[in-house]
Amino acid sequence: MIKEMDLQQLLNELSSESAAPGGGSVAGLAGALSAAMVSMVCKLTIGKKKYQDSEDDMKKCLENVTKMKEEFLLLADRDAEVFNDVMEAYRLPHGTEEEKAERSNAVEEATKRAALVPMDVLRRCETLAGLTRSVALKGNENSISDAGVAAVMAQAAAKAACLNILINLSTISDEDFKGKLKTEQENVFKTVRDITEEALQIVKQKI
Repeated sequence: MIKEMDLQQLLNELSSESAAPGGGSVAGLAGALSAAMVSMVCKLTIGKKKYQDSEDDMKKCLENVTKMKEEFLLLADRDAEVFNDVMEAYRLPHGTEEEKAERSNAVEEATKRAALVPMDVLRRCETLAGLTRSVALKGNENSISDAGVAAVMAQAAAKAACLNILINLSTISDEDFKGKLKTEQENVFKTVRDITEEALQIVKQKI
């Protein structure tokens, strides 16, 4: 599991010829890194007299982002698992017409599952983006650049998730599934991008 690897092990695994973990897992890791930065800003704000008015908001933010950090890590692992499921489906026998049909159906269903994992990452990025904006607005200004990094990483996670959604959709034949997921992907990413850009503008104004 990715969360059990040290940094060097993770980098070695990502840079190896193995296709999983790959970009989808990196999307989840980027989300976890963003959440970690939000958490840090919250902790550097809570208990400070100067930010007493922000205390309740930062505590709520910390509670939410702590949970999200773990969810992103789980999704990073899940992405590698579903990719392996797709590969297993492709390895099914396909000598007869019946086998070909069964294999085709198995590949389709596995690829749908593979598309839904980065979509879960993207959905969480929408919530995460709002938290990066909150710490940019109300967090300890000595850590304002860290709030900015959180926003950058949240947007990076969202972009990476989108690429992995799209690559999976490109091989799916179910047009209804493709259309619905692509529309949601476009709408959610636009929201993430807009919020994180707003957070970055706040950061730039305060630096």
